[in-house]
Parts: sequence; C-alpha cells; structure tokens
Amino acid sequence: MGIENEKSLESIIRSDYEKLYAYTFRMVGNHEDTEDVLQNSFIKAYKGIHNFRGDSSLQTWLYRIIIHESYRNFQRIKKLPVALITENLGINETQFFESLDYEPRIDDELVMEDLREKCLTAFMKCIPKNQRVCFLLKTCLELSHEEIAAVMEISVSNVKVTLFRARQKLQELFAMRCSLINPDKPCKCHLWIRYMKENNRPLPNGYKQIKSEKLRSRHFKNMNALHKIDYLYSVQAAITREEFFDRLKKLHNVL
Repeated sequence: MGIENEKSLESIIRSDYEKLYAYTFRMVGNHEDTEDVLQNSFIKAYKGIHNFRGDSSLQTWLYRIIIHESYRNFQRIKKLPVALITENLGINETQFFESLDYEPRIDDELVMEDLREKCLTAFMKCIPKNQRVCFLLKTCLELSHEEIAAVMEISVSNVKVTLFRARQKLQELFAMRCSLINPDKPCKCHLWIRYMKENNRPLPNGYKQIKSEKLRSRHFKNMNALHKIDYLYSVQAAITREEFFDRLKKLHNVL
C-alpha cells in the first residue's frame, strides 16, 4: 500500500504542479519562497506517506501540508501602501494620483508588471487568513466547494460564506482604487513609477507575471469585476515542472 501511495502522490504532484505553484505563490508573495514552500511540502509528504491513514483523499492530505507550510510565510497588513502614503501627506488617494503625471514608456512595462504584482500581493494580505486560503483554493486550484470544505475541514455552507466574504473584500479593495477593474478610478500602475522615481525608491525588475496582452484586449475590458480579479491572480510558474523535479531529485533523492 505504501508504494502505491507513493506512486499516487507523485502523480498528483506532477499533474497539479502548476496549480500548486500558483496557489503557493499567492499565499507567500514571491517566487523564491514559493519554491522553498513547495520543496519542503513535497519532502514532508514523501517522508510522511507511510503514516497516511486514508481519513481523507491523498490530494486533500497534500493540500493541507502545503497550506500549513505556507503559513510560515503568511503575513497580514491592515493598510495598503497607498493608504499609508496618502495619510502621511494629509490628502486622499484621488488627490494623490491626480498630483502625479507620467507618460509610460515601453521599457517601463516590466516595472509596471512588478508594481501591479505588489498591489495584488498587498490586497491579498489585507484579507483574513481563512478567506485568503478559501479564495486561492477556488481561484488557483479550481476546487469545488465540497473539496475546499474537505481541505479546510469546515462545512460547505461555511465555505460559501467565506468565499463570498473574500471576494467581496477584494472587490471593495479593487473597486475603490484600481483603474484596471474600474477605468474611472485614480490608481494607474504607471503613476507609481513616477512616485517611485520622484522619491528615489528602487524600481523593481518584474515578477515575470506578464499579462499585458490580455489586459489590453477587449475581452478583459468586457469581463465583469470578479472575472477580472480572478484573472489578475493567475500565475505562471517561474520554474518548469521538469526543472523543479530535477532539482528536487538532486537535492533530496526522494523521487
């Protein structure tokens, strides 16, 4: 049974790798910690597979390991960076962005992508842990309400309420500020570049989560707010499945 479980575990990890990467990235906020969390989680799963009692599905068991490993990097913030900046300046957010004027260049695209990722990470850090987990299990892993209930060990009705509250909170955060979701709102990614340059802040290099073509497309513009938010939280792994497993084999010799 142990060998069969090992084979099943490897099959799950390989087939779900991209989704698990996306989930973990949105939990911890950067590629380096994502790779560490996944590596540690997979090693723990392989080492502990003989203790798997079958009280849940193997997939559910693995998801729980990754969630608990992600908690080590979990952070919560009370206020977004732009809120803190405007408070210090004694103005509202609309006034802050209206005071900035910057025409983006093509070579600023990666910088804007990175700034956008920082906003997405900040929004995610503003919602409670259980809402964050529930939203990402649905958005990144595409689990059903029943599957999320099994992973989080809560009722299906509780999943629905938690997911609704997470989406409601995120929609409020986006709708109040983000021009990607609502073109009438003041916060535009390229304006942050002006702020960073004027205040001698280091400009980032990009998270490699390029979504520019989709963001410029009519299809994105015609999405409703929730679909736009779900799309913005999509993630492309920085390391391929094959590269990751090759590294894991060399480092730990467990696969």
